[in-house]
Amino acid sequence: MIRYAIAPRREAFSPFVKDIQTYFEAPGTVITQKRNIIKILSFMKQKVVVKSFKIPNPINRFAYRFIRASKAKRSFVNATRLRELGISTPEPIAYVEFFTPLLERSYYISDYFDFDFEIRAVLKDPHFPDREAILREFAHFSWQLHQKGVYHIDYSPGNVLIKKEGDRYHFSIVDVNRMKFITYTDDLRFKNLSRFSATQQDTDFIAKSYAQIAGIDTAYAVKTLRHYHQKHQQYLQNKKRLKKYHRTNS
Repeated sequence: MIRYAIAPRREAFSPFVKDIQTYFEAPGTVITQKRNIIKILSFMKQKVVVKSFKIPNPINRFAYRFIRASKAKRSFVNATRLRELGISTPEPIAYVEFFTPLLERSYYISDYFDFDFEIRAVLKDPHFPDREAILREFAHFSWQLHQKGVYHIDYSPGNVLIKKEGDRYHFSIVDVNRMKFITYTDDLRFKNLSRFSATQQDTDFIAKSYAQIAGIDTAYAVKTLRHYHQKHQQYLQNKKRLKKYHRTNS
């Protein structure tokens, strides 16, 4: 069984959506091939991005069939909501799910966003051109997300895309299947910013820039972001040690 939804005014993609499994196996540019596979494909001379989600475990296959929305559907719904809020994310085209009778394969299809670099590149390179301006605009973009109640659970360096437009920078977010729409506390604002691996100098700069925009005490902003950033880095280190332990003892 197939279940899908196509965005309004994108009905021309119906043949692509209904035969997505065939199209996905066609030659294309692979963006990532880890847990999920993301490819750039072409349909009607238009670049699109297709994300094929890993087949879930049996419990989630049942849940995605009868209880809750799949990651593909959540991606489509969240992207639609973001754009309604005026937050940039590649325009959603469709999602597709295949059941036998539980969920087997699912796909999320969106327009291709022609970005110049990820925020990751800026954080990794201390000599990145116009670095301070980009980080300042990143803080402003993050504040806009928070003001509109967007809590991107995977708000991390690889999921913030940037395109230079004149002397300004346009930010767009991807990987939006894990997302909540909430009312923020000041504490939660900085917790949401903590997944970005950065030096303490950069973390402090982002915190101060955000505080200035949001009208929050600067000392509090720096202290809170440092706390959550260190906590997240410790979590990553523990996770890495655990993986190494399992590899050594398997």
